[in-house]
Amino acid sequence: MTSKEFEKLSKDLQNLAKIIPLHWGQIQNDKTDGLVDMFSISSFEELEHSVQSLEDEIKNYFRRRWFIWKCAQCDEYLFSVNKNVSPNPNSRDQSYDIEFFNDTNLRFDVKGTVIPKEFRNEINTIIEKPQPMIDFFYQRQSTGVRSFYQNRLFIIHHSFKKQEREMYLRCHWEFKEQVYKLITQQIQTKTDFLKYKEFKIIVLFLFENENGSFEFKML
Repeated sequence: MTSKEFEKLSKDLQNLAKIIPLHWGQIQNDKTDGLVDMFSISSFEELEHSVQSLEDEIKNYFRRRWFIWKCAQCDEYLFSVNKNVSPNPNSRDQSYDIEFFNDTNLRFDVKGTVIPKEFRNEINTIIEKPQPMIDFFYQRQSTGVRSFYQNRLFIIHHSFKKQEREMYLRCHWEFKEQVYKLITQQIQTKTDFLKYKEFKIIVLFLFENENGSFEFKML
């Protein structure tokens, strides 16, 4: 991704965040997925053209999938603009997304997500001790396309102000750029990685507080 591509895409995603619902609605299935070649779509305008003849629920399904996929690409880009971070040069290789400090032991799959509903009644506990949530992510999310395990950097978006705001937090690029720069500097000396089996885990919480301020916490 180039800086110009990021500039255009990042704005597209901020506009899309205003119209997509918080929850999925339509359940993923092969028949629905076959209606649109989502992974060939590079812009918001192209996405809207591709879904214009579909029912509203299916439109929103593709909008949300495309939004999350493209937000992940933007996250990877914002990490990679730091001089000590390299993107995986092989776009077809799913073993990792980014590498820190030219160290193959610091290769991570980047996963943007939210605190699952199963843990929202114990948010303060899970923020301090996220291991049950990590186990949940691996056990539930490693059964899809990426069916193998790898080091992961989880970017957890959470708004204490309003749950719907988590969609906006996913594309708060100015805040993310600052945070990613800071944590990149910390990762080289980090020794206390969380683990799933033998794999290294980084959990990066991005918070919007009730007063509208933003902060982060890395574990």
